Amino acid sequence: MPNRRPSLLATLLRAAADWAGARHGAPKRGRAERRRRSRQRLKDRAALSDLFRDRSGDFAGQVVALQELVINLNAERDRLRQQITLHHELMEDLGRRNACLLDLCAASQHEAEHWKRFVEGEREREADLTEKLQLN
Repeated sequence: MPNRRPSLLATLLRAAADWAGARHGAPKRGRAERRRRSRQRLKDRAALSDLFRDRSGDFAGQVVALQELVINLNAERDRLRQQITLHHELMEDLGRRNACLLDLCAASQHEAEHWKRFVEGEREREADLTEKLQLN
């Protein structure tokens, strides 16, 4: 929303233009034309001053919007970093659990093989006892 109040520089330039138009003592030949051109130049400068002030206001608004965008992007980056850290921790935890499960599986397999050998040994003894009993 541009500020429509004239800037101090524009006001001073307009006052100088009015003063230049009212001054006396210049040579008579072409004096009115020189005054008119002088006033016009000062008015043009005042208009440019107003234009630049309005544009600077627009740029200031854009700068504020960009600063807010940067703040939001930084917050989003921090949030994503936290998520990445959390995911890394979860992956490490899953890795530890996987290692524990592999150890348990190996222990269970070892125990199963032990019981399998035990049962086979018991069957062999039972078969030997049965054979001995049949021989007697």
